[in-house]
Amino acid sequence: MPNAHPDLWQRYQAAKATSPAKYARDIAAEMGISEAELTAARLGHDAVRLSDDARALIADLERVGETKCICRNEYAVHEQVGQFTHQHLSGHAGLVLNPRALDLRLFLSQWASAFHLNDNGRQSIQFFDHHGDALLKVYATTQTDMAAWDTLIAEHRVAAPAPLALRPLEPVKYADTADGAALENDWRAMTDVHQFFGLLRKYQLSRQQAFRLVSDDLACRVDRHALPSLLETVRQEGNEIMIFVGNRGCVQIFTGALEKLAPMRGRLNIFNTTFTLHLREESIDEVWVTRKPTSDGHVTSVELFAKDGTQIAQLYGQRSEGHPEQAQWRQQVDRLTREGLPA
Repeated sequence: MPNAHPDLWQRYQAAKATSPAKYARDIAAEMGISEAELTAARLGHDAVRLSDDARALIADLERVGETKCICRNEYAVHEQVGQFTHQHLSGHAGLVLNPRALDLRLFLSQWASAFHLNDNGRQSIQFFDHHGDALLKVYATTQTDMAAWDTLIAEHRVAAPAPLALRPLEPVKYADTADGAALENDWRAMTDVHQFFGLLRKYQLSRQQAFRLVSDDLACRVDRHALPSLLETVRQEGNEIMIFVGNRGCVQIFTGALEKLAPMRGRLNIFNTTFTLHLREESIDEVWVTRKPTSDGHVTSVELFAKDGTQIAQLYGQRSEGHPEQAQWRQQVDRLTREGLPA
């Protein structure tokens, strides 16, 4: 199909020529458009519009075997190699449930458009939300079944797509105040960590608002520089942890031991064989240790927030349903609360 935005394509080419390593997301921001709009400007060159039926596309990705998935927000990039097996895609939410491999939580009402890109031979399927932001990028690897991949692209290709129907992002409205004692009572009565989402809805609070209203044994703010030392301790001691990174429509979860930590140019990097994390360390404005009751004892998490309130990442000790939390992880995190308050 002919490109409806030749000026955007030309500006993109010029930007790529000047800075070949720059990501499309950053180029789009410099151009004053969303990444989905930039991707649409690549139609007829190195991009093809796919069906907007994200559920069907994800279901069909099971056929292609190994992929590399990238889920990110403004401050962290989570890359995981794995397969789209063990899917559960009913209703508005979906799961790709492969702990220690590809483990996704999908909020499908947020998924709006999809494209196939062939960027100098590097092929991907990229999903965007209603505001033009990337939710998940699925890359072919050397182990991908490319015949199945090509068939999927052909089956979902849209020859004459409608223009993107983007809408502005409306800020979430939270309550100015809440009954902290009532919140704390409800918090202590939880029997499952997922009940916490219901508490936030009930009191119309952000996570950080809720944390500030309860006692320190439930939520305690710690030094915002605590993450590197925590990860180094985990790496040295070899216990498995879980790292969640997400955006409005997708959360990707790593489970395992840490192989290599490599801080570089203001970024905290984890390099495992099938998992990589890049996190802008200077973007961490607040770090909270939280403890949520379950029927198997309390579950301890470390939550990182940027100055704008974005949750950058969450960390947990590896835990299976029906089993207590790792004592080792609990001890590692408890150390943070003893070592001092936020700087």
